[in-house]
Order: sequence, then structure tokens, then C-alpha cells
Amino acid sequence: MVKSSNQTAKAPLSENITVMSVIRGIIVSYVITIPVFILFALILANTDFPEKFISTAVVITTIISVLAAGTASTRGLKNKGWLNGSVVGFIYMLILYLLSSLIFNNFTINKYVVTMTVIGVLTGAIGGILGINIKKSGHKYIKSKSI
Repeated sequence: MVKSSNQTAKAPLSENITVMSVIRGIIVSYVITIPVFILFALILANTDFPEKFISTAVVITTIISVLAAGTASTRGLKNKGWLNGSVVGFIYMLILYLLSSLIFNNFTINKYVVTMTVIGVLTGAIGGILGINIKKSGHKYIKSKSI
């Protein structure tokens, strides 16, 4: 059977990393990150929140944001969710690193930066895997209910 040109054009977009899926994931991640960081800053400024929990709060916020971004970025993809999510996680961490380095005027790469980048990439990969599998399991459920 010969594929039509319309099917051929859509196949690569649904199977590979696309710029739009990465941008969608980055937007989702920062829509979560920015309000949480603002809320956290308000809590820090107005309460006696222990400083030893700041890095933990940043890591948890990063994990939630990148997980959601990896899941959102795989919408419309059929495979390679782990790769798409990893790319989104890496770009998220790169943007976060560049912004914090500009603000604090410190562009050093240390153990913390490497650890956070690895966490971002792995969490993005997990989010991408979840996004593809949640979507597929939803379609199977719908098909089985209609039969």
C-alpha cells in the first residue's frame, strides 16, 4: 500500500522531537516554577522558614516542573518520549542555570549544577515516558469501552 503525501508528512512530526513540543514543555515547566518560586520567596521573606530547607524546596519544585514539562511535551508523539523529555529537562536546567548565573554573576559549574542537570534530564525522561504511556493507556481504555 502506498502512503499518501499527507501521511508521510505527518509521520516524522509525530515520531521525532519537534521544536513546538519542546517549547510547549518549557512553557509548562516555567508556568509551574515561577509561581511556586514567588510563593516560596514570599514565605521566606515573611516567616522564619529554616534556610536549610531552601535547596530541598528548589529540588522538589524542579522535579515537579520538569516532570510536568516532560509529560506535556510528549503530547502528539508516538514514541521517543524519554528523549523528548530529556531534551526538555536539559533546556529547562540550562535556562535556570543561565538566569541564576546572570542574577548572581557567578558562572561556575560545580557539583550542585551537575547534580541538578542530571536530575532535570532524568526527570524529564521519566515525564516523557509517562506522557506517552498515559496517552496510550487512555486510548486503549476508550477503545475497549466502545466495543
